[in-house]
Amino acid sequence: MRKLLLFFVLVFFVSLSIAQTNADSTKLKSDLGFDFVSRYLWRGMMVNTSPNLQPYLGFEYKGISIGAWGSYATDGQFAEVDLYLSYAYDQFTFTINDYYTEDENDFGRFDNFNYKNNVTNHALELMVDYDFGEKLPLTLTAATIFYGNDKKTNGDNYFSTWLQANYTLKLNEYNLDVFLGGTPAKSIYNTQEGNMAEIGVKLSRIIDLSDKFSMPMSVALVTNPADENIFMVLSLGVK
Repeated sequence: MRKLLLFFVLVFFVSLSIAQTNADSTKLKSDLGFDFVSRYLWRGMMVNTSPNLQPYLGFEYKGISIGAWGSYATDGQFAEVDLYLSYAYDQFTFTINDYYTEDENDFGRFDNFNYKNNVTNHALELMVDYDFGEKLPLTLTAATIFYGNDKKTNGDNYFSTWLQANYTLKLNEYNLDVFLGGTPAKSIYNTQEGNMAEIGVKLSRIIDLSDKFSMPMSVALVTNPADENIFMVLSLGVK
């Protein structure tokens, strides 16, 4: 698995070098910013109940994207750093995600460079998105964790799978996303059985702060039918 990490780094530097030697270097796109969320909710699971600061950075060149995303709880009790590599082709996007959480109370507990399946705190996921386009603003997602920190009590991998549909409506300057997602079998999303784990709506907009900076903001109302929970999450960002 060290080879996978080296591959991420290699693709990153190759992308940069290609763009620098190309006459049209503007083809290399970059993105950075951060979001501040009232709590960290992911795929129907309450990952952390404290407000979280979530920085990100990314680069894209001719459909290939590479980047990093993090989440840090304001109470200092949670930290996550994820890497991703994706390729967009036509209406499909193929992504490999590397999820990694750190123990903020004991930095020596996990080794970020240890990718041995039985002990690593990394979880590697293959994700496929299909975007139907502007005429039908629907996106379908299928994602499976295939390696690492995704274990049953007996040590075997769950191969946790997430399926989701997201439909986006334009309401003047706002976007309204209606989404539902779930897992078809026992997984980290529901250790008892396959179930619908997320149904929600999110209203979002982008406020221009200047010609170079903007502030994305959103409010999401999400219910988890499997756990019989409901959540409301505020997100404010700068990019």
